[in-house]
Amino acid sequence: MTEEQFQIESCIKAIEAKLGWGKGENWTHQDFTNLSDRILEETGESISYITLKRIWGKVSYNSLPNLNTLNTLAHFLEFDSWRAYQKSLREKKQTSGQSFRFFQEKSKVWLQAGAAILLILFFLLIIPAAKDQPPLHPEDYSFSSKKVVSQGVPNSVVFDIEAAKSPYDTIEVQQSWDERLRTKISKDQKQHTSIYYYPGFFEAKLVVGGKVMQEHALHITSDGWYAAIRQAPVPVYFPLKDIQQDGRLEVTAEQALDKNIPLQPQPPLTRIGNIREFGDLKTDNFVFEATLQHTYSEGSAACRQTFVYLLCEGKIILIPLTARGCVSSSNLYFIDHIVSGKEKDLSAFGVDFSEEVQLKVSCVSGQGSVYLNGKKVYSVPGKVEARAIKGIDFRFRGLGAVSEVKLGKPGETPILLEDF
Repeated sequence: MTEEQFQIESCIKAIEAKLGWGKGENWTHQDFTNLSDRILEETGESISYITLKRIWGKVSYNSLPNLNTLNTLAHFLEFDSWRAYQKSLREKKQTSGQSFRFFQEKSKVWLQAGAAILLILFFLLIIPAAKDQPPLHPEDYSFSSKKVVSQGVPNSVVFDIEAAKSPYDTIEVQQSWDERLRTKISKDQKQHTSIYYYPGFFEAKLVVGGKVMQEHALHITSDGWYAAIRQAPVPVYFPLKDIQQDGRLEVTAEQALDKNIPLQPQPPLTRIGNIREFGDLKTDNFVFEATLQHTYSEGSAACRQTFVYLLCEGKIILIPLTARGCVSSSNLYFIDHIVSGKEKDLSAFGVDFSEEVQLKVSCVSGQGSVYLNGKKVYSVPGKVEARAIKGIDFRFRGLGAVSEVKLGKPGETPILLEDF
């Protein structure tokens, strides 16, 4: 194994440890899709599920990941760059080397003792547990929720739970698809509360013995338009009156710095959106139009990555826009149709953000299309599945502005019409 292969393998193990999903060799297709979504959510940068499968060895591929992909993986592990991650490994290796001689003489004794203990535990605990694995029946459990406030974020949700028949003393409540957002509680606990800092359409789950027993949809609406910059654990929110100016919604560099949000070395992820019910509007028959602009291109924000989401029931439509030289990092999602810029030509989604960009996404009788500045740039092959549209979200890696948003059915009066 080369030094670089060792570093990539270490990175893989670090990500597996962060996620807590077990070894990647046992992951399903959905796990890699979820990881792709989570990387995009946390970093604002895209790695397709296909590329992730290649890195994890699920798909045969002889080349090493390119530097952009490695940088994104490092950002997901909260390093400034792949080089910074490599440096941390070298420092750790050096420290380990200094300690190696001290422990070498004792290692054989420790290994023998450890092996004996593990063997005893295996016979005492693991084998009986495997034989006595209790059956689980979803009908034995109930799981429902109610929002503390009807609209707006942050918002607390109260979950009502009945899990007394669980064969385990503890169960888990999961806020969404993200397994990181699981909380362990007693099986006898009748209620549990969680805070949702962002609006969206979620699938809350009740997990028993590592298996989902009950789940239901949870729509956290935004009470009109909202704007926030991602920050852990609580985002920074901007009142609508402060960002509505000159006919558009815009978070400026001055406003971000005034809130002590650094713009370098990693630009923040800015979100502007409107999450609400849109009646019977579905993804197989709609028209969405917006005028938008990425407004910050300094330093590492040079790619001006912009992600336009239509949040749908259990799925998403995601239109990626970037500076023209950065389209390779783009991924297009249109319900079940997913395209990676690493494998397909998405150069049409490279735009000149020195001016506002006009975006139109439509689907008529199940045929999806994307237009930029009045020109059709993409046609979705096959028919688009009908999914209820639950929200609009613009996400800028850096800063951005939105104006003239329209959403509705083709040929009808728009359900949403905004001219800020």
